[in-house]
Amino acid sequence: MLTDGTLLRLDKNDFNELLKKPLLHGVNMEIAREKVARGGQWLDVRYPSEYQYDKLPGAINIPLAEIRNAVKILDKSREYVVYCQTGRRSAAAAFLLAQRGLRAFVLEGGLGGGEGRAR
Repeated sequence: MLTDGTLLRLDKNDFNELLKKPLLHGVNMEIAREKVARGGQWLDVRYPSEYQYDKLPGAINIPLAEIRNAVKILDKSREYVVYCQTGRRSAAAAFLLAQRGLRAFVLEGGLGGGEGRAR
């Protein structure tokens, strides 16, 4: 520093949260359905065994562990609404997708968030 200043310190969790915020965009079920109706794609990031029994209509399944490899085959011109059971895995997946230039939105609360069930 060239002048007097104050040194601030963040703990690791706060620092990581600040880094993620600009890349993560959450949407509720109503907005998510609108995005899909306008050409977006549901993206289920749970294990295939979870996806098999409880998925949203038209969803594709790419487990979180495979997201980095799947970026090559996903359409960058499309929006993706990413979901899991709670929203944790989908937040991580959406972050990875956004880092690589895809437009990804997290279904807030996941399928277990009350309104997440397929209707």
